[in-house]
Amino acid sequence: MIGNIYSNIRMSQEDRILLHLIHNGKISNKECNEIYGFRHLPSVIRYLRKRGIKITSEPKNGENRFGQAAYWVDYTLAPFKEQPEKVQKMLYTFKTKYGIN
Repeated sequence: MIGNIYSNIRMSQEDRILLHLIHNGKISNKECNEIYGFRHLPSVIRYLRKRGIKITSEPKNGENRFGQAAYWVDYTLAPFKEQPEKVQKMLYTFKTKYGIN
């Protein structure tokens, strides 16, 4: 995970999550809260999707630390080639701006 290596750079929650998705491919609400302190990842994902970025949702089931049933969603960035052309250009510009290979 990239952790908070970009915490000293002023950017929006949406940009931080997009950067995380580019680096790691996926994120869950728990990871988002632990790493970035954002409490409601679905609203950030909704905003990114409105920008045309393809992000899939994968429901997961398991147990919480008390052994009770738990449900969560992993959000995964679709491969670069599956993104619309305008999003590919946007992602390329974004990656260049933040020095991502």
